[in-house]
Amino acid sequence: MSEGKHVPGQENVAVKLASSTSGRRSNKTKPHSGAAPTSSSADQKPQTGGRKFSDRHIVKKRVLPKYYTRENDIYVTVKSDFTFQYKRCLDILNSALGEAFLHCTGRAINQGINLALKIKAKYPEAFDYEVNTSTITVTDDLHPLKDDDDFSEQRRMNSCLHIRLYRTIQLKPTNSAA
Repeated sequence: MSEGKHVPGQENVAVKLASSTSGRRSNKTKPHSGAAPTSSSADQKPQTGGRKFSDRHIVKKRVLPKYYTRENDIYVTVKSDFTFQYKRCLDILNSALGEAFLHCTGRAINQGINLALKIKAKYPEAFDYEVNTSTITVTDDLHPLKDDDDFSEQRRMNSCLHIRLYRTIQLKPTNSAA
């Protein structure tokens, strides 16, 4: 077996070994002098928060339920277009409804906050907002990689943010008879 090149000053860096018989690289590492031996990647995964880490399953996240289905509810995700949602919020706020509800979960909370703050910064006297937080239970499916294993599921908690944007000034009535 052949080792990688030794770089001076980096004695504690582990170098991957190449297997000469199969042509594939081994996923095990060999430490240089003075370094502690490392364990395999399966042993390094922490078992925290009730989550099941396994190299025998693939985690498939289920679609989150939409509890609110009113016309002024906007669900913010990390994949949604920011400018489209900004324009949609303004359309709802300038309509007869006068209020919009932004619902954000997980990583999209930052995008929802930015959306509300952008509207408030652009029109400080016209609109205001209220914020509520909550948590929901999310279910993930664990699909086995081998036929011998069983399907299972895991539940975890996810943070949610609900922002109510509302109009603080009255709109002028339009004369459509003119």
